[in-house]
Amino acid sequence: MAPTVFGQASKEHLTPAHKLRKPMVEKLRRDRINTSIEQLKSLLGPEFLRQQPDSKQEKADILEMAVAYLRGWHHQQQQQQQHQQQQQQQQQQQQQQQQQAGLTSSLMTAGDGYSHCVQEAVSFLSHCQVQTQAHRLLLGHFQGLQTSSRTSQSPGSPPGSPSTGAAPVRV
Repeated sequence: MAPTVFGQASKEHLTPAHKLRKPMVEKLRRDRINTSIEQLKSLLGPEFLRQQPDSKQEKADILEMAVAYLRGWHHQQQQQQQHQQQQQQQQQQQQQQQQQAGLTSSLMTAGDGYSHCVQEAVSFLSHCQVQTQAHRLLLGHFQGLQTSSRTSQSPGSPPGSPSTGAAPVRV
């Protein structure tokens, strides 16, 4: 069996219309390539003139310039994204710090309000004319809360709250 060359056999089977169309298709393909290269040349013109002002611009040079430009642009985009991510992280950290500061401030305000309420209750009970045992127990409890809040007030909870261990008042 003799070896068969497929390239020659396939050319023999081409129709006349296909044989006429093939050079036209090839010309259209080359025209598209040349048009695209000319567009790249016009886009990269200032950049190309900066690097090689007096040289003839060949297709390969234009393509190399396009690749170099796109690499630089891609690198710049990555740097911008990293910078934006760093800014977002810093903003998130600042927001968290502000939230923590606000929470601490709110807890301190709640503790101050609680202490003021206890002071008002003690003041009211001290000036009250009716003296019952429940009155005396309540007054003693509030006065104990006042002294314990002055000595060991935890910033996370108001004085007399369950976290300090004070017992609830029973009347």
